[in-house]
Parts: sequence; C-alpha cells; structure tokens
Amino acid sequence: MTAPARKYRREQPDARRDSLVEATLRSLAAHGHDGASVRRIAAEAGVSVGLINHHYASIDELIAAAYEKVALGIVRQLTEVTEAAPPSPRERLSAFFRASCSPAIINPDLLGVWVVFWSMIKHSPIMQETQRHTFAEYRAILERHLTDYAVEIGLNDTDMRLSTIGLSALLDGVWLELSLNPSGFAPEEAVRLCEAWIDGLAAGAHRGLKS
Repeated sequence: MTAPARKYRREQPDARRDSLVEATLRSLAAHGHDGASVRRIAAEAGVSVGLINHHYASIDELIAAAYEKVALGIVRQLTEVTEAAPPSPRERLSAFFRASCSPAIINPDLLGVWVVFWSMIKHSPIMQETQRHTFAEYRAILERHLTDYAVEIGLNDTDMRLSTIGLSALLDGVWLELSLNPSGFAPEEAVRLCEAWIDGLAAGAHRGLKS
C-alpha cells in the first residue's frame, strides 16, 4: 500500500508578509545598508525575489513595513507597561521611563537597523509617512501621561505639545547614548535624568514652555 500523498498548505498572505518583514530585520541587523536589498532579504527568508515582489511593490515598502513593526512594537510595550502601573500619573510616567531604558527597548544590536531606517526617511515618501504616524502614536502615549500629571499638579498654562517634544528628545538622546555605548552610563541614571526633567517641570523650571 502506498502512503497517501502529503498535503501542503499554502502560507496565508499575512503570515508570508510578516515572515518577510522578520527576514528584513535580520538582514538589516546583519548587513546594515547592504542588507537593504531584495536579493539579500530573499536569501535570508529562503524565498525567491519574485515572491517579495509579489507582496511588496518596492524595497522601500518592505523596509517601511519593518520600520512600522519595530516602532509600533515599542509603542505596544510602553502601553502595556504604563497600563499595568499604579494609576498615579507620576507613577505611570516613571513606569514609562523605566520601560524606555530597559533592555527590551535599548538593544545595541538593533542600532544598525535604526540607522538604515533613518537614512531612508529623507528621500523615501513611504518611510516619511511611516515615521510620522508611528511617532504620532508614541507621542500620544507620552503626552497623555504628561498631561495627566500636569493637570494633577496644576500646570494648566504649560504647552503640553512642546513639553512632550522636549521630553521625547531627552528619551531619544539617552536611548541613543545607551545604544552606542552601553558602558557610558547606566540605564538607572537615564531614568534619573528623565525624573529630574519632570521635577523641573513641576518646579516651574520650564517657564519657556508656557502656552
């Protein structure tokens, strides 16, 4: 008796696209800018170039999808951490800072991936749009917690949009420093810097940010 023919199930399009995005991230992490090619990504994914072209109209579209996955993954992590924190606005800001400086987000191995993303934003409209909407989601979380804290302590005349941009810039700066040189200072010190920034806001040190 012969064995029944093995049935193969075609991978669903969404799963295939996600596997291509994961292969893109691995390719960029391993090869930097050289990894941003259809051929390298196809080799990493173990698929044909034609399959990538079937799912993505351009290499920029594929890399934008990878950018979105990483950026929104960070947004999701921060959301989960802050929602699990005590309901105090200050406690939730502190949880946001600790999560932002944790190994889950500060990963030196991913720095090369971010460098590729940033280098493409200037000339790629789809990367520009992806950066805009992912940063908007990130900033919305931070601004909500910062606004809740400002209301709690009576800072009703502070421009929360500018305040959020300033605090976000500080967070970006410590993230980059820790990614470039993890031995330069400790994540706990980065958290202290962010807490000190909030203390300064509460003490009225940021008068230039009044609305």
